[in-house]
Amino acid sequence: MADIRQLHFYDEQVRRYILQFIRIFSGFNVKTGKKLKDGTTDYYIKVPARYGDVSRMAATILKGNSENLVNSAPFISCYIQSLQPDRARVQEPFFTDAVKVNERKFDEELQQYTDEEGNKYNVGRLMPVPYLLNMQVDVWTSNTDQKLQLLEQILVLFNPALEIQQNDNPIDWTTITTVELTDIQWTSRSIPAGIEDQIDIASIFFQIPIWINPPALVTRQKVIRNIIHNIYMYNELDTLDYDPDAFEFFRDLEKETSVVVTPGNYAVDVQNNSGTVTVKVLENGNWDGGTTWDEVIQNYGILHDGVSRMRLKWHGDLDDLDNDIIGTISSSSDPTKLILNVDVDTLPNNTLPPVDKVIDPAVSRPGFGSIPFPSIGQRYLCLGEADASSAWGIDIKSNDIIEYNGSAWVVSLDADVVTDGHFITNAFTNQQFRLVNGEWEDTFQGLYECGYWRLELIDGS
Repeated sequence: MADIRQLHFYDEQVRRYILQFIRIFSGFNVKTGKKLKDGTTDYYIKVPARYGDVSRMAATILKGNSENLVNSAPFISCYIQSLQPDRARVQEPFFTDAVKVNERKFDEELQQYTDEEGNKYNVGRLMPVPYLLNMQVDVWTSNTDQKLQLLEQILVLFNPALEIQQNDNPIDWTTITTVELTDIQWTSRSIPAGIEDQIDIASIFFQIPIWINPPALVTRQKVIRNIIHNIYMYNELDTLDYDPDAFEFFRDLEKETSVVVTPGNYAVDVQNNSGTVTVKVLENGNWDGGTTWDEVIQNYGILHDGVSRMRLKWHGDLDDLDNDIIGTISSSSDPTKLILNVDVDTLPNNTLPPVDKVIDPAVSRPGFGSIPFPSIGQRYLCLGEADASSAWGIDIKSNDIIEYNGSAWVVSLDADVVTDGHFITNAFTNQQFRLVNGEWEDTFQGLYECGYWRLELIDGS
């Protein structure tokens, strides 16, 4: 049987919301007259604020366990009126957001934290459940002047809402919420009041959109992030105290399958925009593009514009670095994007002669606009269709390559027949394409998952 302590979870979340709510109404004062000593100084009473719902036990406590006592005033009581599911704020219930947390190293001898980096943790924040917490505040007063003083101090705060923070946890994504005033009931008295001296109660109603969080998934990271090493000359090895057999351990590691780890599990999106290649970092399932490159780079090195490099692995094994596409990177005006200057020598070798342009044969035609009159050797990659009745005089399908042989246009590459394995360059833009499943696509543009891109930076330590 499982330990009951492992199954029980209680984080006092609703209790914290209530406490923060009551603190809003703590510290108000009312002026009741002049001090007896001098008769000129104003006399103030501090109004207490407590939690007290309408129950027999609460009423007994307020009465001092006696029917002969009258509840004192002024007084403010706060309690829950209702708690409702908030369907309008329901989001993906199975979404998990990963947050990396670094501790400062703790010195056990000195019993204090140092400036060095300590343990690393992954915190998996599970999607919280939304509710509407409706609170009621009863303002107990013995006369109208007290009521006007208190309500004026309270109502001016809500225009129409007040923000509260239920805790100071930096990774709690539900810590801040709002308290909105929704209704006011001026008095609890009825007309006629009768001869009984009844305490007047004004009720104020508030609504608080809250979240109830499930337990977070906390795991300690055990992956090596930083390696600090010393480099010695060969003739200095004899002076070192080391065990030569220890290097057999590293030889054994070479026989094992290596694992490439991308800190933060970031992906990158590489796009060619009008000849400028940009790289955007993505997180949270490759949809969140709000992360800046400074956040990614600052813990691992220094970015030097035009010197630091990026590797893109568009195919092959992760350990094979010979076929990476490499380029230098530079910062841009957009902090979420880097500019990538691709080294053309690292692109795959072309398997076909270059084309003069990429055209839509249904719109373009020889001798018009930017298309010159036909001459031997002219070649075009077609991203559109045309039939024999067009200016080209042949049937053309999308992704075909056409060429002029001196007397007529012919299909040089039929994309329905040859579907893979070719590379070609657009001589007009110097953009390289590859043929995949019968369609031409940019050689290196697109999304690179974590592990399929690398940065070569200068150590920032």
